[in-house]
Amino acid sequence: DMKIFVSSFAEVLCYLLCFLNLFSSSMCATPYKFFSTKTPYAWVHQSSISETVEDELYYLKELKGMSCSAVHANAVIRHGSRFPGFDDVQRISSIHEQLLTVMEPNINPDLYNWVNKFPSNNNKVLSHVGELEQEVLGRRIAKKLSTLFAEEEPSNFRFIVSSQERTKQSASAFYEGFSSAIYGAEESDNNFDYEVNDEVMRFFGLCAKYVYSVDNNKTAFDEYYAFLSNEKLIQIKEKVEKKLDIKGDVLTTANVRMIYMTCGYETSIYGSSPWCSLLEEADMEILEYLGDLKHYYKNGFGYPITWQQSCPLVSEIFSTMDETIMDIENAEEDGGVEGFLVGQFAFGHAETLGPLYSALGLFNDSEPLKSDNYDNHKHRLFRTSQILPFSANIMFILYECVPDEFGEDEEIEEADYYLKLLVNEEPKLIPGCEEL
Repeated sequence: DMKIFVSSFAEVLCYLLCFLNLFSSSMCATPYKFFSTKTPYAWVHQSSISETVEDELYYLKELKGMSCSAVHANAVIRHGSRFPGFDDVQRISSIHEQLLTVMEPNINPDLYNWVNKFPSNNNKVLSHVGELEQEVLGRRIAKKLSTLFAEEEPSNFRFIVSSQERTKQSASAFYEGFSSAIYGAEESDNNFDYEVNDEVMRFFGLCAKYVYSVDNNKTAFDEYYAFLSNEKLIQIKEKVEKKLDIKGDVLTTANVRMIYMTCGYETSIYGSSPWCSLLEEADMEILEYLGDLKHYYKNGFGYPITWQQSCPLVSEIFSTMDETIMDIENAEEDGGVEGFLVGQFAFGHAETLGPLYSALGLFNDSEPLKSDNYDNHKHRLFRTSQILPFSANIMFILYECVPDEFGEDEEIEEADYYLKLLVNEEPKLIPGCEEL
């Protein structure tokens, strides 16, 4: 109803103003912006609020003596910011109920009077923040490749999602921004269709070896559990207990991790959280590393099967680009270049993008992340807050290149094709290549 709409609008506005530093720090209670894979995109990527330059990516300017223009864009995008899952909603309520039995009301009144606002029936569905992330991402990509996408028929775009509702919601919000930038707002919600394909977007649930040896195998996460019981985590727990003036047998280090995650979820969705008051920035840095350890072994370089299982997705990306090149060349021989796929956008999960990054050799630290080398990884490449936030994205842009001396009307026997890689809208060197 209208009350809910106004509340949501106000929360989104506060979220944006806080990020743009237009409110004072006291009004924007986000002491730390890094919450591992639960980090909103705008908190860590300046591109989400910087001015978008039209056709910024349409021309490949790095190649001397060549004239290159984009002919195809192929992106894999994580779903937008979401509500916590039902289990986490119950966990934080349970922790709060425990604290009510042992803490004094005046110690932390905001926390004592806290009410769990997370809907228990919204099991990991997109929040309004996630919808906004995806909509503006779609608009930015459309604008950066305006000439490529302009006046293209909807049939020349392909949208792929997983069977999970949050990826469908993300694709829909993305398309709203994307199509409004191409066709205008009046046509933005027409002709949208998507393909559900878990083989490429949720391969991690279909690969039996991965499910058995990693995902459902607690020993595969030994480094994570070792760090969870590390002295650093125990010290954070003791500091929280001291702040609440409670005994040391009430909370566990796992509870502290849940408090950290709730701080991130609530600040993202509702603008602030009393749970944040229990943690200092140094504590959150350590808890962020705990999250990175989990995802390093679940979605990263921890085990070969983790990245090997992304083969269906890698194959889909590159076979689609090969087919596009064939379609372009066949069309040019027939005297036209109409009807080829100019854009493919696939919406998945952190468990989709993480193995893809690893398969491509991206964000590979020279020293593996472990429970006993936290101090060596202050500047790690595999930092999920930066590389796997909500709405994380990886995009390949395929360029057709011809020598500068060729005129528009001259026939070219064979064009050259080049790839540009962007991760979270920033150019990234493809491992094995000498230049961007």
